[in-house]
Amino acid sequence: MSKMEDLKEYIDPKNWECLNAQKQHQLPNALFKDRDDEKKVLKSDSDAQLLIRITFGAFVKIKAIKITAPTDSGPSSIKLFVNPGSLEFEGAEEEEPTQEIKLEQDDLKKDAKPKTVKLVKFSKVSTLVIFVPENHDDADQTVIQGIQILGKTSIISGNKPSLAQQKAAAQGDWLNTSR
Repeated sequence: MSKMEDLKEYIDPKNWECLNAQKQHQLPNALFKDRDDEKKVLKSDSDAQLLIRITFGAFVKIKAIKITAPTDSGPSSIKLFVNPGSLEFEGAEEEEPTQEIKLEQDDLKKDAKPKTVKLVKFSKVSTLVIFVPENHDDADQTVIQGIQILGKTSIISGNKPSLAQQKAAAQGDWLNTSR
């Protein structure tokens, strides 16, 4: 597997949403904060469920996801949806997710390995929805200290065609660049 990078720099900071989060414990606390700051967390409000929508500024290939949380009130599973369009709690409960990941209590620790995803289903992601249906110990609130999405961008880098090549391409003559 090629090297994975943290994709947080590709998350559109103005285009995220987290339903059922407490006002003082919102999604940026888990995505963008210093991961060693345990006071800043994402915390559910009225029950254990959370519905998190993350939009990326470019297409990304997600290879793994890491959730850091207290072992008693952290998620016991997550359902991942790739580019789902509009999705509310009812739809997240009823629809088939792109992938469901079971999280044991040891998976929530800082030193735990990230959980890999099925790469073919996560190769061209612009929006990722994470649904947390319940937590360990059936606590009233779910607490997430960190969400780390690992993978790489789908941005293709390379040399820009020269002006002559662009002109030839516009004329439909790909082979003759001397015009």
